[in-house]
Amino acid sequence: MLRYRLTTPEQVCFSYQLAGLFTRAIAYLIDTAIMVAFIIGSALVCLAAPGVFGIVLILLIIFATFLGYFILFETLWSGQTPGKRAMKIRVMDASGGKLSMANVAIRNLIRMVDMLPMLMFLGGVVAFMDPHHRRLGDMAANTIVVRDRKTGLPKSVVRREARHNSFRADPALRSRIIARIGRAERDLIIDLTLRRDQLDTPVRERMFADMAAHCRKVLGMDDGSDFLSDEQTVLNIALILQDGWKGA
Repeated sequence: MLRYRLTTPEQVCFSYQLAGLFTRAIAYLIDTAIMVAFIIGSALVCLAAPGVFGIVLILLIIFATFLGYFILFETLWSGQTPGKRAMKIRVMDASGGKLSMANVAIRNLIRMVDMLPMLMFLGGVVAFMDPHHRRLGDMAANTIVVRDRKTGLPKSVVRREARHNSFRADPALRSRIIARIGRAERDLIIDLTLRRDQLDTPVRERMFADMAAHCRKVLGMDDGSDFLSDEQTVLNIALILQDGWKGA
């Protein structure tokens, strides 16, 4: 089981389980099957078009599908496609930041090189040799593919904090938390919550302050209206996110 370790400037290490090559291959086959089915369905419709126009339209659909499918889904679904979601894996920024459309576009444009000479052969060989299972597209975009974890919070945190989570009483805020907190941010929040008792007090306070400030900005709470400490704000958000996973 290969793992990817990300170290923050405070020298706190976050660990992610890398997706296996076999799992990634199955996800790719699922996505390919979906694309082929879409292209065949579209081609049957386009054949009704007169003459050369129908053929040109089919070729455009094939090009747009194979180029845009991964970019569209990985951008909208936070690093996942239907195949990746089925196999419970996702793409993330290797530096720990939010996966951007630029990351997604670069890794998928380089996919055409990874596919040489056929069937992702070059990309598969490179990923097999790379210690982090990165193909050329991942190297160019600084991305990795990891298992999509659903780590539960410690029972001690849930017992002590769940009863006093004022965020649960605000349906609008709860919906914003689930909708706006991305998967990479979710992992960082959960890892920080899991490791909070292992951190030195100054580091703990600084990291919770930074995370709380980021979350308040993302959620439109940066006016201080929650009246909670930085640590309690992050813990409340973590519990809401955990509820959201259970309902997913």
